[in-house]
Amino acid sequence: MNILKTLLAGLVLAASSLGAHAATYYADSVIDVNPGACTGTALGCAANDRQNVGNAVDTDNSTFYSLGFGGDITLGFPIALFTGPQTLSVFEVTFNRGGGDGEAAEVYGVLGGIETLLGTITNVVGENAVLASGAFEYIKLVDVTLDLFPATSSYDGFDVGAITISAVPLPAAGVLLLAGLGGLAAMRRRRNAA
Repeated sequence: MNILKTLLAGLVLAASSLGAHAATYYADSVIDVNPGACTGTALGCAANDRQNVGNAVDTDNSTFYSLGFGGDITLGFPIALFTGPQTLSVFEVTFNRGGGDGEAAEVYGVLGGIETLLGTITNVVGENAVLASGAFEYIKLVDVTLDLFPATSSYDGFDVGAITISAVPLPAAGVLLLAGLGGLAAMRRRRNAA
């Protein structure tokens, strides 16, 4: 009987530690796209295959899709619905980061056709993630480069290399871990008393 209790306590402990490790999902489908304006030359606007929307969902951070000024893209993921706190990371490709090539996009969560603003991301190093809470099916990125960087040298707006979503580990996982450890300690104390 004590062996069964020890195994049960071990399973609780293992399950609680698994809850602390979140899965990461890459965007894998394009739901909708509305290309924005490119003010560069025809050659520049087509360079690096930047108008290929498949580049936004190919999980290769070296390829990218340019939203264009005012453009947007809505992306889906391998699971149908996200709930609870999530960290959304957008990998953006910038060739001239130090030379005034500021780019920005607003990030929306979409659930049942209703869009909720989650935050704004820029191509400044370290500003490529937003914390998304609530439920959403899709993520929509809308280029707002000219609003945030009116003097930018960019000619085609925000460049989407890849998008990932990772669940934020809940504090409950820590509570479960402590409960499992407490259960093991109580079982040990009870065994020593017998």
